[in-house]
Amino acid sequence: MKFLIIKPSSLGDVACAMPVVALIKKRYPDARVDWLVNKEYAGLVMASGVDRVFSIDRRAWKKISSWPRALFNYLGVAVKLPFQHYDYTIDLQGLLRSGIFTALSNAKTAIGFADGRECSPIFYDVKVVVNRKLTHSTLCNLAVLKELGIENVEEWPSFVPKDTAATLEKFGLEKKGYFIAVPVTRWKSKNWVPEFIAETGMKLKEKHGWRGVLLGGDDAKGVCAAISEIAGDAFLDLSGKTDWAQFLALSAEAVCAVTPDTGPMHVMAAAGTPMIAVMGPTDPRRHGPYGSCSKVLQSKRRCLPCYHRDCVLGEEGKPSLCMSDITPDTVLEAVEKLLEELNTKENK
Repeated sequence: MKFLIIKPSSLGDVACAMPVVALIKKRYPDARVDWLVNKEYAGLVMASGVDRVFSIDRRAWKKISSWPRALFNYLGVAVKLPFQHYDYTIDLQGLLRSGIFTALSNAKTAIGFADGRECSPIFYDVKVVVNRKLTHSTLCNLAVLKELGIENVEEWPSFVPKDTAATLEKFGLEKKGYFIAVPVTRWKSKNWVPEFIAETGMKLKEKHGWRGVLLGGDDAKGVCAAISEIAGDAFLDLSGKTDWAQFLALSAEAVCAVTPDTGPMHVMAAAGTPMIAVMGPTDPRRHGPYGSCSKVLQSKRRCLPCYHRDCVLGEEGKPSLCMSDITPDTVLEAVEKLLEELNTKENK
């Protein structure tokens, strides 16, 4: 059987969909599974075990000068899809462009969400009913899998890259000898306090000997530098220095992670990383890490979840009030409790 998954973006949603590949191949061992995704996430999707990746360069549409390249890219993918002879195309995006690609794939059966936007459901043979505005992305994916005869999933698969040793050696790290901290998100209101991250790292190093590893893109370099200046050698700043394969390798071998609500959080969840999710303006039921190896910390302010990109009650230029409510000691206590629970579970 041949399957095509269409899930171009965003990072967090792509990460939440990665286990779909493993579950399909577990149910249908001889299946071929392809994935259509935005170019910047192609490397991440390859780690899920897909047989082929079709990448579209959506960013090329942002500049008029690169429109010819973007058009050539989209047409190239559109021409190839019908000749793959898919049995199923699964549109996990639910937008007009993903619906069009679903139609172009010419699969025997097209599956998508009944509440898809921009008229996308007109392209589906099977419309899955689930309220995506109130449901975690992972649970939405599970609802789709039921249409393929995949039900009663006992455990959501995690991804451990085959070669993690090379990545650890490159960055001078030891397995389970470090924890990961992600300091920057796209929303200012979701960022945890840099000084709190620094304090957490120093205390974990003092108590357990773990070094903190700061991960993020180029946009995180300024904040990571500020954290390193406070905490000294308690942290290793790898912002802007890792590709997706290295990110997954570091995530898989970390003792734990401390992260706000951001795409990399879901990537680490896909790698099975024990984590403390420090959450503010968003609803953990929809946006928190999926799985049993995580704990969510959130303020009890009545204004939550507000979904504001900037805190409307706090001071301009300062961390949001809800994120400031979560202290380093609260996080440290949660880390100890989570690891104790996981150790107890392993020893049973």
